[in-house]
Amino acid sequence: MEKLLKLASQAADQAEVYYVEGSEDSIEFNNGKLDKADSALSSGIALRVIKDGKMGLAHTRNLLDREALVRQALASAANGVEVNFQMPRTANLPATVAFDPRVEKLAKQDVVAQGARLVEYVAGRVQGQVNVNISYEIDRSGIMNTAGTDLSERQSGYALLVNLIFPGTGSGLFQYWVGRGPVQHDQAELDKLIELFILSKNEVVPPTRRMPVIFTPFSLFALLSRFSAAASPVSIYNQVSPLCGKLGHKIVSDKLSLWQDPLDPDQPNPTAIDAEGTPTRKLAFIDKGVFTAFPTDLNYASKLNLEPNGCGVRHSVEALPSAQNLGTIIGTGDASLEEMISCLREGLLVFNLMGAHSGNVLHGDYSVGVSTGFMIENGRITGRVKDCLLSGNAYETLSNIEAIENKHTKFGSHKIPSIICKDVSVAGK
Repeated sequence: MEKLLKLASQAADQAEVYYVEGSEDSIEFNNGKLDKADSALSSGIALRVIKDGKMGLAHTRNLLDREALVRQALASAANGVEVNFQMPRTANLPATVAFDPRVEKLAKQDVVAQGARLVEYVAGRVQGQVNVNISYEIDRSGIMNTAGTDLSERQSGYALLVNLIFPGTGSGLFQYWVGRGPVQHDQAELDKLIELFILSKNEVVPPTRRMPVIFTPFSLFALLSRFSAAASPVSIYNQVSPLCGKLGHKIVSDKLSLWQDPLDPDQPNPTAIDAEGTPTRKLAFIDKGVFTAFPTDLNYASKLNLEPNGCGVRHSVEALPSAQNLGTIIGTGDASLEEMISCLREGLLVFNLMGAHSGNVLHGDYSVGVSTGFMIENGRITGRVKDCLLSGNAYETLSNIEAIENKHTKFGSHKIPSIICKDVSVAGK
């Protein structure tokens, strides 16, 4: 890597080498039977250069010909986008613990045995398809640039998923448990999943009218994705975001606060740097309903005359970095999910939605099908809803928050509670 960076620095004004390598193992029980047990290795190197004010990128899976990679990056820059930022010199970062050495010592037969025990427990209590997936991985990534940054991180992860499929459908209920090392399921959460699945035998077509809806964490992403699209620095720079000029203004209920905290040791993979070598930080995007910040990378921070806030993300070595929040944390409220259900005379409890990317996403509009949801009547779950649509505008819906759950559901870098929103447009068949 050092030789590649030195070679690139001799031909470009600025250069950056980003590399990643890792291994992943997974097992899958499909309909109660062991279906797959896979192992995979991956690696990649990205060379980003800036030459005469233009940015270029080249990538490879193996570093057999450094000169060719530099030539490709320079050719890309010759036709690249104009930029005006300086790569950072980053050092002396706070220590984070993102690696659990127990993952290195895992034996696949032990992981298979964990999955088999879960299948046996769940299949003995429900009539339906039971799927169990377990995966674990080790990754090492690093970045060095001509400004003097030379940093690397090692991370590990373990994910356990139980998925129960409603008979005759492709939808169902699922529960995740994740950690940086081996994790066990939470027995109370698993039993709750089974209880809900049994209740799903009774199907209900909800009435067509406005009513309260409890959005559980995964379904909330249908609303939060609208905010993420509008809070993109690309949308703001191009003046197409409805959030342009709204910094410091209230955009949703004052019950809602949303932030990222990549240094949180409670996260499976805390990180002190982003994918461009900029130090990460705790950053509030919405504080008590007020729009307070949006993620930036080096390029768009420069275009918007802002300080980069450590939100540069690489989805692969083939892609240039882009800005994205490093996880989503929503502040908790003071009601349990059971209390939230019991307070509703009529409403919906929604777990998964279909078509979340449809509608005018940038402006917050949504019209989505409920793939997994339950009818609530007189404070009780009475059955699984079918043939049901929700529609509205994410900002209006999140301005009508009645209550927020008093605990988080954790998955990856996200920590999200369930939220009741009143007056949501529900359409039954």
